[in-house]
Amino acid sequence: MKQLLICLTILALFGGLNLLDAHARSNDRAGLFITADMQFDYAQTLFDQKDFIAAQVEFKRFIHFFPRDPRHDRADYTAGVALFRAEQYYEAAKRFDKIIRQSKDIDNPWARQSGFMQSQAFEAMGNPGYARIVLQNHLKLTRDIDTKDRIYLELARMHIQNTASPGKNELDSARKNLMLISPEKQREYNVTKQLAAIDNAVNAPTKSPVLAGILAIIPGGGMLYCERYKDAFINFCFNTGLIWAAYTAFDHDNPALGGVITFVETGFYSGNIYGSITAAHKHNKTARIKILNKTFDFKPGFDPVNKSFFMRLTHGF
Repeated sequence: MKQLLICLTILALFGGLNLLDAHARSNDRAGLFITADMQFDYAQTLFDQKDFIAAQVEFKRFIHFFPRDPRHDRADYTAGVALFRAEQYYEAAKRFDKIIRQSKDIDNPWARQSGFMQSQAFEAMGNPGYARIVLQNHLKLTRDIDTKDRIYLELARMHIQNTASPGKNELDSARKNLMLISPEKQREYNVTKQLAAIDNAVNAPTKSPVLAGILAIIPGGGMLYCERYKDAFINFCFNTGLIWAAYTAFDHDNPALGGVITFVETGFYSGNIYGSITAAHKHNKTARIKILNKTFDFKPGFDPVNKSFFMRLTHGF
């Protein structure tokens, strides 16, 4: 009897285990399976719908779960582009840098394009110096002629754009980079037209800042020379009015009032001279930009890091 009970117990135990295994298999069959194609297509759909934050998360998930899929590099790069489009420029620059460092060949299509995108990310952060360094480093490493031509073109664009910034004139550097482009690509990029625009800008009629300052000895004279007629009229009226007021005060034996007016007028008179010199520099800068704008397209841009506006060259070659 005891042996019979033991046998029945053993049979019941095995039966319970079989039921558990069947239940587990049933649950497995009812579960959700995601293939590499499904995950990649979902991430790409989010990207196409401009949901860039979600897209880069899904591309990273694809990379994690399917590391050997041949689309790994494409997913990694597209995740970086999604970060860039979401204006997370610092994170985008880090991702592109990782792609470049992990690539065994700098001329790998994804590594090559990552170099250009990393440069754009630094530029968007308001760091044009780093943007140029990225391209210059890539230029030293690449063996591909087309890539070199594109880098020269991009460096020329940066130099032309920087010329629109106060106190900068990098047109000679832009010309040198354009001239380094291979003859075939020069025709494709219409380099002849770009060089002609640069030459016209360099040779544009200018106003002499020194002469503007000398002419400003007569209030408004410097502004008149710089063709800022309204400012010239205001400067002339304001300064001559204060000079006449100071003379009148001294003439009526009121030296205290005359001294105060003279002190105030000294500041305005100095400002008239300094403003005239500055106006000459601005006139020259504006003349160059007007000529360049006939070929290139400068539009206001915003630097989110320094919170300042600048002129951005938005039209590609």
